[in-house]
Amino acid sequence: MQKLLTALLITISVASPVTAQQGTTPSPAGDDIGQNMVLIPAGKIQRGCDQLGPEHGGPAHPVYLDLFMIDMYEVTNIQFEKIMPDHKLRRSLSSHCDHCPVTKVTWFEAADFCHLIGKALPSEAQWEKAAGAVSGCEFPWGPEFDPARKQARGGLELKEKATLVGSYSPNKYGIYDMAGNVWEWVADWYSPQYYFLEPLYNPRGPSRGVMKVRRGGAWSDSIKAMKAGYRDWSYPFSRSYSDIGFRCAINLK
Repeated sequence: MQKLLTALLITISVASPVTAQQGTTPSPAGDDIGQNMVLIPAGKIQRGCDQLGPEHGGPAHPVYLDLFMIDMYEVTNIQFEKIMPDHKLRRSLSSHCDHCPVTKVTWFEAADFCHLIGKALPSEAQWEKAAGAVSGCEFPWGPEFDPARKQARGGLELKEKATLVGSYSPNKYGIYDMAGNVWEWVADWYSPQYYFLEPLYNPRGPSRGVMKVRRGGAWSDSIKAMKAGYRDWSYPFSRSYSDIGFRCAINLK
């Protein structure tokens, strides 16, 4: 009940196909803490990608996820600093503006931020479903990466820094920056063996581990890192990463 009450207090955009034109730049997320969220319907997805290998996304396999909500945008510096103001002193030079995605935060700080506003980090499976790709071998917008279409901050462009959240067109759910800009912490511990044993229903990752999973690729990464099924990992205690941010989710069941 508490989760449902929390959900009612947040502006929700129900997930539906988006018809925004390529190159359209929407307004960035507001500097209030409770940014818009998108409702992701329950259902099955084909998760992972055989071509990526067991360390980075294989084997492909089906999973079923219950209804959940996820932030429309990556959490920004100004939003994060409403809760944790000391961060302003250590903003990354590569993601320094108020409405740029917050970086140089540990996994634990990201998880705490989400918890303090009534949310949680998305599970890795939730994040992959919200990416909106047909399979883990594809990108949120389709099978090909075309730098001329300005689909994401990353890949062949290799910019030297992140950009304002929402600077590129959204995916089919209306969610921005699910590929490129900055990596995103998710809830799961990392294990290269986990996909071989992953539960079919609402997987939540291994019960323990050393590294935490990050998803989505960043401004500094290759094209492959922006595929919906690509997974990587980092130390959860480190504040040194200038290319890892996060977004929050709400489990509705």
